[in-house]
Amino acid sequence: MFIVGIPIELKPNETRVSLIPEDVAKLTNNGIKVYIQNNAGINALHTNQDYLNVGAEICNSIEEIYSKANLIVKVKEPQEEEYKYINYKHTVITFFHFASNRPLLDHMVNNEVTCYAYETIKVFNSDDVGYYPILAEMSKIAGEISMMDAIKFMFTDNIYDYNTQIAILGVGNAGLSALNIAIESGFNNICLLDKDYQKIEKIKNDNSNIINIYEMTDENVNLLVKNSKIIIGCIYNTSIGGPTEKLITNDMLNSMQKGSIIMDIAIDQGGITEQSIPTTVTNKLINYNGIYISCIPNIPSYVPEKASKLLSNSIIKYVLSICNKSTGDYPELDEGFGLNVYKKNFYI
Repeated sequence: MFIVGIPIELKPNETRVSLIPEDVAKLTNNGIKVYIQNNAGINALHTNQDYLNVGAEICNSIEEIYSKANLIVKVKEPQEEEYKYINYKHTVITFFHFASNRPLLDHMVNNEVTCYAYETIKVFNSDDVGYYPILAEMSKIAGEISMMDAIKFMFTDNIYDYNTQIAILGVGNAGLSALNIAIESGFNNICLLDKDYQKIEKIKNDNSNIINIYEMTDENVNLLVKNSKIIIGCIYNTSIGGPTEKLITNDMLNSMQKGSIIMDIAIDQGGITEQSIPTTVTNKLINYNGIYISCIPNIPSYVPEKASKLLSNSIIKYVLSICNKSTGDYPELDEGFGLNVYKKNFYI
């Protein structure tokens, strides 16, 4: 029998909570016991009393959560100080981003933890086109905030140069959201680069006078990096462990115009530049020879109430299916999709 535990997030500046009270009620109403750590939801404007009202119980420490619960529902990957609490009895569902964190993967495999990663839960529509429903919601927020932050950084006096070249590298959910903000803000020199050229060709047809599109080649990446003042990097790397391939090299960075900014949304998967390392909400920028790089891995934490609701609403059906041992109802939870680690094996 599964008992659900919701710990406080230990990742720096992470303000979201994995399950909000309305979704916890769906568990308790089905006879599933839920423990939540004291004040885990407070930044998302959900009090202990809100959770007590829907049948959850409050634990005073993270150690108590892990000892009482065997299904741990989180927002971000367990931090190193949590490892000692996680063992073979646990199933953990969260954003793991194993590709950029080999020690985390090794701990989960070696301790026989069962791991479901939000970012690999992939659903196929009737046309057999795959998309990531949980990642998509957070990516949209990240794209919007990244573009707004980049514009604010570039034009501190709020006097915009609408001819400024903006490059969006990777036009998935985050890239599209960033694009919409740029268009709504009035910018008219926007460049899109993506592996799926047909997709960005269609976007250009809808906005032909302000958008230029580029195939994914080293030459085009080099050209865009050199000539763009704002770059939004949304291309995810899927390699496991080891060094990740960097789209933007140091030589490319050195060719950029001084004062330019790169918003590296892909930092969870290792980042897109050779200088990318995680930054924080309170210390956002890397200054590399006058080029600024923002690598915040939990951007949706800027808006914890909204982001927590979107995340919670999108994962609750999966949490229920795990508790009810009915994961077969959701093929996206199979090995190689949502299920990343099981019985000392990993599928990524």
